[in-house]
Amino acid sequence: LSNLKQVSFVDISANKFASVPICVLRMSNLQWLDISNNNLNDLPQDIDRLEGLQTFLLYKNKLTYLPYALLNLKKLTLLVVSGDHLVELPTALCDSSTPLKFVSLKDNPLENTQCQDGDEMMESERDRQHFDKEFMKAYIEDLKERDSVPSYTTKVSFSLQL
Repeated sequence: LSNLKQVSFVDISANKFASVPICVLRMSNLQWLDISNNNLNDLPQDIDRLEGLQTFLLYKNKLTYLPYALLNLKKLTLLVVSGDHLVELPTALCDSSTPLKFVSLKDNPLENTQCQDGDEMMESERDRQHFDKEFMKAYIEDLKERDSVPSYTTKVSFSLQL
């Protein structure tokens, strides 16, 4: 699979991966990665090899932290890490210089919930619902974009039962 250099969308959600497959890290044109609902305990320190990644769905894994290398993804605009086991965040995640437009961290036992400027990262329930709606809009836009490119060169979806 690592020879599939033109692949830009990968969905390997709902499997039992304990780590990000190395073949995925070698997909140089990857823009959208859904590895949610697996058994990930951590992300590889070289996750920043996915330089073109724009959307990263990591929800419902077993992550307790996010590596600083994630912040090196200069095109990443949407990050969903809901329902994991995060206890802290890289403080630079709150930096306005990151390209992130949407981050969902709900349903995590975060201990470090404040950014450097003191603003609360955890929002009220009303704000969470607003963010959920914004996420759905962004997700739908991603799906529309995915349908606008030739599926034979950009979409790979596979399932693995261990």
